[in-house]
Amino acid sequence: MAKKKYTTEELMKLTIEESFKSIPEHIDKADPLVGAIVTNKDGEILATAHRGELRVGEHCEFTLIERKLKDMNLRDCILYVTLEPCVDEARKPPKRGCATHISKARINTVYVGMRDPNPKVENEGVNFLVKQGIKVIDFPAHFEMEIRKSNAQFIKEKEAEQMQVKKEKLQKAKSYLQKPVSSSTLNQFDATAVKQFLQYSTASFSYPSDDFSQWALDFELADKDSKGVIHPTRLGLILFGKKVEDIYPHTLFKVEINYGKGEQEIRDFGGPIVSQMQSILDYVKDKAFKLTIDRSKGKRIEKEDFPIEILREAIANAIIHRDYENEKSTNFLSISPDKIIVRSPGNPESPLTLADLKTFDTPSVSRNPKIMFVFNKMGLAEQRGIGLRNMKQLPEKGFPLPTFNLKTGMLEVTFGRTKEYLAQQTGIKNLKQLTEEDKEAVLFIQKKGEASRGEFAAEFELNDKTAQRRLASLVERNLIVMIGDRKGAKYKTRS
Repeated sequence: MAKKKYTTEELMKLTIEESFKSIPEHIDKADPLVGAIVTNKDGEILATAHRGELRVGEHCEFTLIERKLKDMNLRDCILYVTLEPCVDEARKPPKRGCATHISKARINTVYVGMRDPNPKVENEGVNFLVKQGIKVIDFPAHFEMEIRKSNAQFIKEKEAEQMQVKKEKLQKAKSYLQKPVSSSTLNQFDATAVKQFLQYSTASFSYPSDDFSQWALDFELADKDSKGVIHPTRLGLILFGKKVEDIYPHTLFKVEINYGKGEQEIRDFGGPIVSQMQSILDYVKDKAFKLTIDRSKGKRIEKEDFPIEILREAIANAIIHRDYENEKSTNFLSISPDKIIVRSPGNPESPLTLADLKTFDTPSVSRNPKIMFVFNKMGLAEQRGIGLRNMKQLPEKGFPLPTFNLKTGMLEVTFGRTKEYLAQQTGIKNLKQLTEEDKEAVLFIQKKGEASRGEFAAEFELNDKTAQRRLASLVERNLIVMIGDRKGAKYKTRS
């Protein structure tokens, strides 16, 4: 009897279910729930495993590769695992990291549920696999959030560990952000910004103090030279430096407001990046966001003409995830009457692609996990992976979905401030060619992602023939595209 063939989504669900069977190793701290499945290229399951299944504390990748499937050729096979595989540096010799076992087994593709929550380890397993020529694909964000929810205590403890426990630094070549700035000292940290961070993170030490200096060394905000003198790293200065733009001008966030009719205002925001976002929002909210009065609920309520929380997330993403190694470019925000553009240096972090961003359901992959850690602790960034999915709700608020583009090494996100912006997206020069019905129709399809004719008819209370005629008109004008044959067709907006 032939084995059952599963879809990728079914296998992800089964891997998560397998993780719930994990057997805890410790009684004094949380262990992660980890499940793994190996399939052949046709989606037939070869074996499943969960953490601690055969031996206490044994990682499930090891259980699969070195125990259950030891005598099987796994070349071209696929591994699904809920937690990023560990690396050799994270294991006590003679144990090897799961990523090493996966590489030696010549597994072709690895689907990863969530990245390791430890900022010192995050992305290392994936990077190792990619360097070995293994294809790595992250679970979609909604699956990742389910995994993170079931591992909430483990994640919380791992993050707290970074603040409280002194750890030996990993011996490896220093990255751009890890390199010390020998001309600077910890006195160049902005005391207000540092103290705010320590307050939010509930640290047991204060600033300045010897304990803070040691934590800064452990977290790679600082480094010690051969004479024992402590200097901030680039990471430390960029996060907390008083006037970091004097040393690294590319950390500036440039803002341009175009009021129309040739009137514009330009301003640069410097200082520690943890302080930039609120300063920018305070500035643009007063100058570029019109306030309207909503009296529908019987009282006077001021409302911005574009959701400020969405702009906040876009600015936070630009600061957190940009490529700081690119010293030729700065973050950029442009606000005009019809659109908002946020531009930041760097392509999406591998293995994410521009196409992944356009789904608005990407997993939590950060180029700068330690910056992400600090912003999360300070309440400056939404829960990991939430920002893009919030943007997906813009059509429900009456605004078109944002567009993503790559231009000369810069990731550009464009938000339309008006429904008429839909016309500009589709190349219609005469905005009058779009009726209010057209705009509402496109916004509805954007909100749904894909919509059938029946769903379209139900939303706008149309009979079948009228719905078909309106959809055909939208397709003819390239406002939407039709997928599939006419009977079972789905409609979606142009990507």
